[in-house]
Amino acid sequence: MPFTVLKYGEKTIPEIRRHLAGGHPVVLPNPSPLPYMVVGTSQAAINLAKRRPLQQSVASFVSGIEPFESYLDLNADGLKRARYCLMTMRLTVLCPIRPDHELPAHLSPSLRDGYLLLFAAHLPELRELCDDFSELYVSSGNLTEMRPEQRCSEVREQFEREGGSGLELLFLDGDHLRNDKILHGSTTMVRISRSGQCTVVREGIQEVTDDFSVYIESGRT
Repeated sequence: MPFTVLKYGEKTIPEIRRHLAGGHPVVLPNPSPLPYMVVGTSQAAINLAKRRPLQQSVASFVSGIEPFESYLDLNADGLKRARYCLMTMRLTVLCPIRPDHELPAHLSPSLRDGYLLLFAAHLPELRELCDDFSELYVSSGNLTEMRPEQRCSEVREQFEREGGSGLELLFLDGDHLRNDKILHGSTTMVRISRSGQCTVVREGIQEVTDDFSVYIESGRT
């Protein structure tokens, strides 16, 4: 697996765009305390890079929830809560889909038992990237059954030691945007009900914060 490492910034966005357009996955930074992430234009490319079954579901990488609202079986409270979890709490979110609407084919990789799996871009340049591609998917930047690493060099070393072959993997070093003095980890995943009830389905880094437990327990949006 060939590797290229660039420093993340506005000047590298065109290179990220070219790499993705060529069908190759990219490892991108998140704000702290979220992990690095693998982003690609196909489900198979992400899963191959992470050494897991090619058909395993992956989250759609989105700039916001608005383009998907017509497909979601959420009332006003449910939609408000899903938006808050996705954009403010920075969680990975499972939203129920409407039974009377057929999902576009490009969302099928993110379909899981009647729910749509979403994760949002939290850096401005990456939100623009999401809007440039109709099909963009994301997963945490680690190999299956291995923990996410904190620094870009550590993430790269993990893929170099264990990663799959046949992919050109581009790493964007965003350590300068992150706080290396705090714990990082995979995002918490929550499932939203139609009326806005929130259930944790995968534990993650947000659960170590007081804000998360207060929010989940109170039900406030």
